[in-house]
Amino acid sequence: MEVGEVGVEQSMRDDGGGGAGEQAAEDASERSVGTLELFFDLVFVYAMSQVTVLMLAHISWAGFGRGLLTLGAVWWAWVCYAWLTNISDHAGSAHRLLIFLAMAAMLVAAVGLPQAFGARALVFGLAFLAVRLIHVALLALDVRAEADVGAAALRLVPTLLIGPALLVAAAFVDTPGRELLWIAAAVIDFSGPVLVGTAGWGVAPSYVVERHGQIIIIALGEAIVEVGAGAKDSLGRPVVVIAVLLAVLIAAGLWSSYFGYLRRGAERRLRGTGDRERARLARDSYSYLHLPLVAGVVFFALRVHEAVADAARPLPLLSAVALAGGVALFFLGDVAYRWRDHHQLAVDRLLAGVGASVLIPVAVLAPALATLAGLLLVCLLQTSWELWRHPAIGPVDSS
Repeated sequence: MEVGEVGVEQSMRDDGGGGAGEQAAEDASERSVGTLELFFDLVFVYAMSQVTVLMLAHISWAGFGRGLLTLGAVWWAWVCYAWLTNISDHAGSAHRLLIFLAMAAMLVAAVGLPQAFGARALVFGLAFLAVRLIHVALLALDVRAEADVGAAALRLVPTLLIGPALLVAAAFVDTPGRELLWIAAAVIDFSGPVLVGTAGWGVAPSYVVERHGQIIIIALGEAIVEVGAGAKDSLGRPVVVIAVLLAVLIAAGLWSSYFGYLRRGAERRLRGTGDRERARLARDSYSYLHLPLVAGVVFFALRVHEAVADAARPLPLLSAVALAGGVALFFLGDVAYRWRDHHQLAVDRLLAGVGASVLIPVAVLAPALATLAGLLLVCLLQTSWELWRHPAIGPVDSS
């Protein structure tokens, strides 16, 4: 058994060592993702698809910026609940009822998301505020049950509520004031854990790694949906069939980059750290550095529809930035994730990110099919290098 695998939450419980408290902490650290969390994540599948709808309706730099702001809001809502459930299983009836109500509120917010900067700004803001209020109520239940993770997270309550309140206020302000309030809300949300700190937060390594892997799968699933949507009206054309094949293999390359050797080392990395450092590592590597990974897939999904549907023509500049830039962002996000997680510079992913970026001007000049072929080549080279070299997992790997 590896160092740090036994009693990883003992000091968090402060029970004086040994006995039932240590055993309960050890059991909590071995938690895996349950069906309730999977059910809960269904609304975020829809919310992420709605981010794509918003950007498709406004193909412009402003539309991309609004898409990033809404993606950040959806992401942080998901992160808050992921931290909440990473130790406590919320098996009680009151907990489950609140989680179901949070799902309903998030679904309302997702329906209004494509017009969150327009006619449905207030609906989105109020629904999103309800999601956070329910989150705070769940934290209060944890505190009543003497769950350390709930007590530690309660220090975040001001940042949890100020951000959504600003989104409600934004509904009564015109552009650009509305966008500025959204930016302020994002800054408050994302800076909360840094300003408040992570002391007292519990982290179940297997749960955190598994849950964030599933959100990557959700994002990749959205990309696959967009590939199919782009092909459905012209599947009889050979160029479209080839484009579908290339696009699916690109998505497979992104999957391989994330779920290859890196992920097996990620859980060992979390287990090999002390409680305080483990919480900081989980915050940085997962809550923060997984957002560029998800954003990269969302941007790729945004324009892969167009690349498949009209594969014989070059892409407009913004579409080229989304398609090739999304793949580049994913690989570069993977570099940042691996650096924070393992203190390794993943040169293969860095070169893959640069290679995908170079294809942006190519996409403007050459047919979209050529751009897809170039992106697939980048993915194949990165995967082939990793299969050939079998890179080390990280300094914590002592096996």
